[in-house]
Amino acid sequence: MTELLGKHQEPLTVDRLEDFLLQTADRLRGEVNLPEFPQIIGPLLLLKRASDQPGFLRLPEDAHWNSVLDRGWGRLGECLDRALATLEAHNSGLADLFLDVHFDGPKQNGHVLAELVGSVSQLSLSDDDLEFRDVVGRAFDRLLTRSASATGLKGAEFFTPRAVCRLMAELVDPQPGQSIADPHAGSGGMLVSAAQYVTEHGGHQADLALYGQEKNGTAWRTGRLNLLLHGLRDHEVSHSDSLTDPLERDDDYALARFDRVLTSPPFSMNYSRNAIRHPERMRYGWVPEGGKKADLMFVQSVLSVLRPDGTGAVVVPQGVLFRGGTEGEIRRGLIEEDRLEAVIGIGANVFYNTGIPACILVLKGSHGRSADRRGTVLFVNAEREVTVGRSKNRLDAQHIAKIVDAFLGRADVPGFARVVSLEELRDNDFNLNIRRYVDAGPPPEPLLDISAALTGGVPWREIESQADQFRAFGVSLDDLFLPDRPSYGRFPDAGYEATAARIPDLASAREQHFLTGVRAWWTGQYEIVSGLASVGLAPADVRSQLEASLCEELLHLGILDRYQLLGAVASWWSEHEDDLRALSAYGFSGVVRRRHSLARGRAGVPSRPKPLRQSEEVDYVMGMLGSDLYGRIEQLVTGERQKLVEAYLRWGERYATSMADLEDRYRTAANRMRQRMADLGYS
Repeated sequence: MTELLGKHQEPLTVDRLEDFLLQTADRLRGEVNLPEFPQIIGPLLLLKRASDQPGFLRLPEDAHWNSVLDRGWGRLGECLDRALATLEAHNSGLADLFLDVHFDGPKQNGHVLAELVGSVSQLSLSDDDLEFRDVVGRAFDRLLTRSASATGLKGAEFFTPRAVCRLMAELVDPQPGQSIADPHAGSGGMLVSAAQYVTEHGGHQADLALYGQEKNGTAWRTGRLNLLLHGLRDHEVSHSDSLTDPLERDDDYALARFDRVLTSPPFSMNYSRNAIRHPERMRYGWVPEGGKKADLMFVQSVLSVLRPDGTGAVVVPQGVLFRGGTEGEIRRGLIEEDRLEAVIGIGANVFYNTGIPACILVLKGSHGRSADRRGTVLFVNAEREVTVGRSKNRLDAQHIAKIVDAFLGRADVPGFARVVSLEELRDNDFNLNIRRYVDAGPPPEPLLDISAALTGGVPWREIESQADQFRAFGVSLDDLFLPDRPSYGRFPDAGYEATAARIPDLASAREQHFLTGVRAWWTGQYEIVSGLASVGLAPADVRSQLEASLCEELLHLGILDRYQLLGAVASWWSEHEDDLRALSAYGFSGVVRRRHSLARGRAGVPSRPKPLRQSEEVDYVMGMLGSDLYGRIEQLVTGERQKLVEAYLRWGERYATSMADLEDRYRTAANRMRQRMADLGYS
């Protein structure tokens, strides 16, 4: 019999489980499409998880996975359907979860079912055999991501990219004990991200009250399944339309209200006014019913269900920011009543089902804004904060870190963020077009200096505009330019290209000083990092301490700015999330075991490494983590140094050859031509 994955081996990781499930899907290629695979494999994973982990769900013995196998051969589909029906009947939170699941249906392929059951039977999904309790949920969520990517525009309308979900959770900052809602729950990503955020900040998922609505039946069941596989059993997600039938309180049928609401409604929908219950939600206005512009109706619905001190975040297309008519009046109302905290543009081509530019509106309850923020709106233009892919753009950890830092700090950042007063918004007729307030485009090239273009030289005003970057790297402008007439320098006799090639050497000493500082800084971080295991520090607290100390140590040197340093930590943290979770759960030895397990899995090496002493484990883990963070920072430094070379080359392209030089070359060439013609006998 095949040994169970996870049983009597290293704990099953999310990467190994994802790979295993993808291999299963690949074997069924041609019979089961990848977009369909999560809906088929998900119920089987839930039944296996409930069977392997006592107490995960209430599961009678006759619905246990092994019981199904014992009596199921020859009628496997029938036994699975009965087991799932029994599981649903004994767990009230699973009502109608398997309504679309028919393993015994006439369309079922016996070979496919046998392959699926055989594959899942190889898994041991008890807590003791999983690296973390949410491994199954995270692997399933990754399948949903792949499914959304594979379906393209038409099939991914109920799936929000997980980076957007993560950003939304950071913006609304959910706290233990609060109620969290997603009125358009889709595949459950927003609620999962909110729960993960609370856990990372030292809270417990059990302290959250999770609510949702989803009108599409398949998405509703998939989202609930996703929540369950993440271990989020205490949730209430209704199969209903939040615009027409919002959640109500059980006692008096008044609108249910929540501490945090984060959601990504469908874009550009129609609606019927007569179908909407609780019309008092639309206090700022009604958009035309037939114009596919229900976006601000969704926004008003979110505002209406926020508690007075609550916070909401809604994804909308950017068209709602500047269209006129009723939409303009709605914007006026929510701004004048101080309900809009921020407008964050995340640019085009981020969502799987549309390529149009989107933005996030951060909303506040009727008494939610602090005194220092009233009468203002923060605009963040993050349209360039993406990693450009072949078919879709992607928000990565460093982009999220920059957006969140700007949101929390509410500082004016040229080309990125700006706090705008109510008076200015009123003067602009409540047009919220992000580019009107923050232009994220590259700064324009300065106008060509006419004197330099005619007679040569480089204007010092252009040089001085970038002098700070050169000085940060220890590059003296005297090494790059020679004195010329007043207000102008000139290129050295070796030429601008040869001089540009010297810049890396000129910057080397300061660059190495900076990188030595990075190494020294990391050496002093043992107590902070080890605090994950020794004193149970919350992961978010450890990350915040690392960010603060790194900026304090290096920011004054001027080579990298705050956002670059925060981004380096963010991308590093995201890459090593499970290493750091292992450190928190199992100590340094747990990280060593995890890393050796991953190495064996990649290399196919069955042997175990020689055990390390405790001090060696610490050195190994700190060295592994520090080396990767150092490499990320070094790459950023290299990029900044290359910008100096490129800036110098641009000056050369603009000013190395003047009109006077061209005239001299023309006269020289003309004289040579006349001499050549004379030599040939032509005078």
